[in-house]
Amino acid sequence: MAITKPQNQSHQYQDVKVLYVEDEVFSREKLLRILNRRFSDVHVAIDGEEGFLLYKQHLPDLIIADIKMNSMSGLEMIQNIRKHNKKAQIIVTTAQDDNETFIHCIDHSVNQFILKPIDLDRFLLAIQKSVQQIQHEKESCKQNLLIRALLETQDHVLFIVEHGHIVDFNHAFSSFTGIEDTNSLHKSNLVANLFVEDPNYFYPKDKENWIDEFFQTEKNYAKVMWKSQTDKQGIYLMKATHNTKDEQILFVCTEISALEEEYKKNEILSSMDPLTRSLNRTKFEDLLSSEIRRSERYNHPFSIILMDIDYFKNVNDYFGHQKGDEVLVTISTIVQQRIRESDVFARWGGNEFILLTPETNSQGAMVLAESIRSLINHFAFPEIGSVTCSFGVAEFSVGKSKRELISEVDQARYQSKIKGRNCVTV
Repeated sequence: MAITKPQNQSHQYQDVKVLYVEDEVFSREKLLRILNRRFSDVHVAIDGEEGFLLYKQHLPDLIIADIKMNSMSGLEMIQNIRKHNKKAQIIVTTAQDDNETFIHCIDHSVNQFILKPIDLDRFLLAIQKSVQQIQHEKESCKQNLLIRALLETQDHVLFIVEHGHIVDFNHAFSSFTGIEDTNSLHKSNLVANLFVEDPNYFYPKDKENWIDEFFQTEKNYAKVMWKSQTDKQGIYLMKATHNTKDEQILFVCTEISALEEEYKKNEILSSMDPLTRSLNRTKFEDLLSSEIRRSERYNHPFSIILMDIDYFKNVNDYFGHQKGDEVLVTISTIVQQRIRESDVFARWGGNEFILLTPETNSQGAMVLAESIRSLINHFAFPEIGSVTCSFGVAEFSVGKSKRELISEVDQARYQSKIKGRNCVTV
């Protein structure tokens, strides 16, 4: 296949530097005329020693060299070049047609091998293939430089994964992790060791395959908690963009520690009764539903206690709503100081409170309710004096719905009212 020089163009390959090494004068002059018509930057040497000096001086993209020369051989020169450059294109020309020479060329990562006397069409085709590879490498280099520039302009933690290994990252990633180069990432999976185990955030079961687990969630994002090598801890929203063509994954990690803290505060505030600082009814019902599922799964008992303040309307009518609010706050404080951390206490309605007691049967809940009743009964409320409460207790059993359980405890509380108030009914 002959390659002709394009019209109206002095050289076919403007951006490729060539080093041509040949000790035989006739062959050198013949190929040099061909190379000079196609390349604008050609450097010529007569042996391997001179060729290597020219290589270090000009750093050519394409090296064309004979193997047998009087001084340093072409293979020795190629071996030295490969120590500096693994990607340079190398075409070998030789009159030796034997397996040993061919194996030596392979060992020295020679790209193409052409026998003498040189067939011009084959030689031009080899040049074309090498130039295409050089141009591809240069284009990839440009893209990598662009990617690197884009990475460094971002404040977010960014890193790129290829075939399961992190191949690049930005300064923000390095600052947080303390990882300076990608070699350490290949030696050990340091990124996986950054994950902190927390039920609220993504945590891989198998740290060696954390990327696979990340995508098994069928999402391209997850909230993760990371702890750096310097014990700095942060919460990140990790998003992934998968480039299937190049088999690369770009991970973008935005720190959301402040947002998470704000979210938790807002979540707590939204679940609290603003007056009594106990949980509100909506949050209690959510937790009750969860406890029902847990009880049915593990067959663990739990009970609920419903209480309301006796004659609370009279307190508001005679002493005013401000005093009524003070009574609600005081009773909420008394109960919260008496119960366990695992118990769930909420304001159910205007003057009603409800309590969930895990791992507690009805008898245990009755004892707790009675102790709370006694504490309230003996407390001296400023300007008001004595205030009492009526209590209902109900125990959950498998198969009972949430509505049925609440109905039972409400009926028990109502029975306490009928019996004269200030008492506990199971």
